[in-house]
Amino acid sequence: QTLQELLAQAEPETAIAQKPVNILLIGRTGAGKSSLINTLFQAPLAAVDLLPSTDRIQNYQWQSPQGESLVLWDTPGYEQVDRGDFREQVLEFAMQADLLLLATPALDPALQMDVDFLQAVQAAVQEANQKSDQKSDQKSTQNLTQKWGRELPVITIVTQVDRLRPIREWQPPYDWQWGDRPKENAIREAVNYRLQQLGEQCDRVLPFVAGDPATGRVAWGADGLAIALVEAISPAKQLRLARFLRDREARALAAAQIIDHYTLQMATTQGLTALLKSPVLQFISTVSTGSPTLAYVLAERIPVEQLPVVIGKLQMAYELSNLLQPETAEGKGRSFDLRSLWGLLREIPQGEASPEVSRYAWAWGHALVEYWTQNLTADEMRKRLEDYLKR
Repeated sequence: QTLQELLAQAEPETAIAQKPVNILLIGRTGAGKSSLINTLFQAPLAAVDLLPSTDRIQNYQWQSPQGESLVLWDTPGYEQVDRGDFREQVLEFAMQADLLLLATPALDPALQMDVDFLQAVQAAVQEANQKSDQKSDQKSTQNLTQKWGRELPVITIVTQVDRLRPIREWQPPYDWQWGDRPKENAIREAVNYRLQQLGEQCDRVLPFVAGDPATGRVAWGADGLAIALVEAISPAKQLRLARFLRDREARALAAAQIIDHYTLQMATTQGLTALLKSPVLQFISTVSTGSPTLAYVLAERIPVEQLPVVIGKLQMAYELSNLLQPETAEGKGRSFDLRSLWGLLREIPQGEASPEVSRYAWAWGHALVEYWTQNLTADEMRKRLEDYLKR
């Protein structure tokens, strides 16, 4: 009975995945938070200047044509938030965040304010855990149990590492983990120092330099940071976050995760059971034509033994389209046309052995990546699918 109550109160994964991705950005004045936002994300929403650019919590929002949204809260520098009431407000935002980013300038060794704030955040999370455990029989706290079942992921970003000695040397890329150039040694020392000082308060420490078109300074470290963000956040929201990142490698990582997920799902009994329950056919029919009628007609023509593989291919196609398809100047990319893909969706690999299904699903996923990124026709995609199947 207890399990039934918990399951009834639990939010389904699909509902969690549709919620906004919330990121909280903290750090002292001059840490380069606004430049970090402009370099990492696709829309230059944060103004950058020499004076403190925020004296209150700034709320930046990005939204994709598919309705996915990213919310980033940029807090003022620590020097401006000494007031107790404001500090509590920032902690409230931390309680709602999926990921916390701490920006710390490379030339500033004073980290005590950072340590104090991170300790306060984790203490607030632990307190929420304890309260939710005490009231687990109430539906209102079930969501807290799910959200705060683990600590809030924290990534520390060492900004402005181009200012480390030797100052005049800035010729990225740098192998900051293993390289022996003077700049690489300086970057590694700055990262290790923060690892020692922050200790258990953060999950990763990464170096970063924001790009500056005015001076010609090249951004560096954004690729590794973008991937770290995707890896640190809840799996249900990884694809939503990747959608808004500038870095192509982060999107490639997310695309690979989609392909791996559905390749496994279409080749296992548990995965097939989950696919049979999926409403994606009706949903995409409505998106494509404005009516679910097409889905009903098509479903009637799919033999029941083929239904899981067809729907699995369809779900993979839809998720990859949301992640990868280019957006036009009007803000909307190529529409998802169910009818144009239907012939390819109905093509089922010969044989029912899991290795054969897995191989076909893998080839289908990689062909889809080219379909969405290179604007292929259905015939061109079929040829690419055949090429991948030969590998």
